Amino acid sequence: MTIGVDVDGVLCNLDRYVRKYFEKYLKSKNIAYKLDKSKVRFCNQYGVTAEIEDEFWEQHNFHYAKNVSMHHGADVITHKLHRQGHKIIIITSRYKSDGNDESGENMRLAIKSWLAKNNVYYDEIFFTNDRQGKTKIVADRGIDIMIEDSVRNIQEISALVPVIIFRNPSNRHLKGENRFLANGWRDIFKIVQAIEKRPNKA
Repeated sequence: MTIGVDVDGVLCNLDRYVRKYFEKYLKSKNIAYKLDKSKVRFCNQYGVTAEIEDEFWEQHNFHYAKNVSMHHGADVITHKLHRQGHKIIIITSRYKSDGNDESGENMRLAIKSWLAKNNVYYDEIFFTNDRQGKTKIVADRGIDIMIEDSVRNIQEISALVPVIIFRNPSNRHLKGENRFLANGWRDIFKIVQAIEKRPNKA
């Protein structure tokens, strides 16, 4: 099968980075916050403006790209899936990664360097943005399963193919047809095996 894989929140631990650095940033600016992890955007989780979150990412985007930690098991399981004959296609809408400028090129290089440093296996990688979404790439590349954590992407892609949801507080409610909750990469591996055995995978 061809398996699509998201980066932020799936291969790397976006939440852990935000809890450490965004909270430190808010405290440095004397900005009061109250955490509600059930919200989708981090600015909404912390009860601050979108402008504050945007300012944070403008300052931290490349630091994040280099220093974010990998979710446990992502390296081992991507290689294991490859050895079983599956094709791994990474699809990311990381901020700036689709840009046709120096920042875009630098972000693409940073993502690829992070993947190499963390020994994550993949066959191809595609860069898009939040406005365009991922459904066209999923359809064009013949992806059979998508591993994703974004609420919007889960909703859109599960209309086409099964989605393994990398569980977090904002997406755990997204149950239903073509949606499979996973608590980590070991769960993801088990779900891929189960989907592969179904008479009608799609």
